[in-house]
Amino acid sequence: MGPLKAIASCYVNILNFSGRARRAEYWWFALFLAVAATAAQIGLGYVFARDPELLLRVTDASASKAFFDNNTELLYYIGYFYAGYIVLGWLPQLSVTVRRLHDTDRSGWFILMPTAVTILALVGAVFLIPFLGSPESAMPIILMVATVPLIASVWFLVVLCLPGTHGNNRFGPDPAPDRKRPPPAHPAFVKQLPDDVREAVQAKNQSDFAEYYRTRVAPAIQQNKAARSG
Repeated sequence: MGPLKAIASCYVNILNFSGRARRAEYWWFALFLAVAATAAQIGLGYVFARDPELLLRVTDASASKAFFDNNTELLYYIGYFYAGYIVLGWLPQLSVTVRRLHDTDRSGWFILMPTAVTILALVGAVFLIPFLGSPESAMPIILMVATVPLIASVWFLVVLCLPGTHGNNRFGPDPAPDRKRPPPAHPAFVKQLPDDVREAVQAKNQSDFAEYYRTRVAPAIQQNKAARSG
C-alpha cells in the first residue's frame, strides 16, 4: 500500500472503528500528519516573524483579551480550525489506530493503556510518598514511577509496529492477504493453516519422510538382511 492509497483509506474509513488496518496504512498516515503539522508550524512561525506585535498580542494575557475583543470574528476562525483538526486529523488517526490494534488481534480499548498506566502510576506515587519520609528517600520511587508511563508508551509504539495476524482474526479478514506465510516446521500446526498451505506442509513432510526412508531406513534393512544371510 502506497502513501496516497493509505491516506485515502484513512479518510474513507474515518468513522470505521471495526475491521483491521495494516502497518503501511497506519504509518503512512502518521507521516502525513507529521509533515502537515510541521508545515503548519513553519507557516505560523513565518507569520509571527513578520509581525512580532501579533505574537505579543497572542501570548500576553491582557493584550490577547483586548485583541480578541476587538476582533471577535477571529474566534470563529479558531473554532473552524479546531473543527477541521478534529475531522481531518484527530478522528481519522483515532480510527486507524483502533483498526491497527485490531490487526494485531488486540481490542481497540488498548489505545487507553498508556493513559491508564500513567494515572495508576500517579495514584500509586501519591499514596506511597507520605510513607517514605524525606524527599531524598522518596526520590528513587519518584524516578521509578516516572519511568512507568514511558515504558508503557514505548510498548504501545512497539505494538503499532508489530505485523498483523495471518489470516482472519476476531476483528475481520486479513488486510494483507498476499503477505508471505512461512510454513511451520512442526506438523502439529497443520490443522491451523489454510488449505493450500496445509497441503504444501503435508507434501513437504511426505517428501522428507520418503527421503529419510531412502537414506536411513532402507540401507539399515539391507545391512540386517546381509548380516542374517551371512
